[in-house]
Amino acid sequence: MKAAHRIARKVLGWVDGWYYRRNQLRTLGPVLFLGTDRYHGPELRFEDGTLLRDNDAIGKLHFNNASIAALGEGSMHRVGFRFAKLMRESLRQLNEAADVDPALREVQVFQGVTWIPAHGEVVGFVSTPMPRDWRTRLLTAHFRMLSWVFAPAARIRDRGDTEPRLYWLTRDALAKNASKLKREPGAVT
Repeated sequence: MKAAHRIARKVLGWVDGWYYRRNQLRTLGPVLFLGTDRYHGPELRFEDGTLLRDNDAIGKLHFNNASIAALGEGSMHRVGFRFAKLMRESLRQLNEAADVDPALREVQVFQGVTWIPAHGEVVGFVSTPMPRDWRTRLLTAHFRMLSWVFAPAARIRDRGDTEPRLYWLTRDALAKNASKLKREPGAVT
């Protein structure tokens, strides 16, 4: 099984690299990549009043799977704590980029997709289930493969919670919660 795991990890690493280049992503901190796109869907109004309309610019958040895999084995809480620390650093860099990067001037909402159950409200994320269709089933299979290959802790891999969820973060919520993202002494940069 170890050989199959190594091969799958190499293939998914190659796919991640191809996806990074194809979508012109850029690295934001230790665990996030960022791209921009246009939103296509129904009008959404967030609690802070931000309105997202069809064809508005949107920031697309993607996890750096290799960095997450490098967190290593350990208890779910220990790995989760390390991930949370790195995620705060990535979000701090996202907040800085949102303030100064002209390419992000139009972006009022950031969106990501993951299999991780609803969380992140403390820094402003809103989580919603993805609509159930063929793409969601395909994404579920992809997430199961990612979890098997990249999840750093066996207990995380074995949970089976691979239900895709959309995560939304408005620019205002990011800025409002920036104090929770302040750099800690010894933080990864």
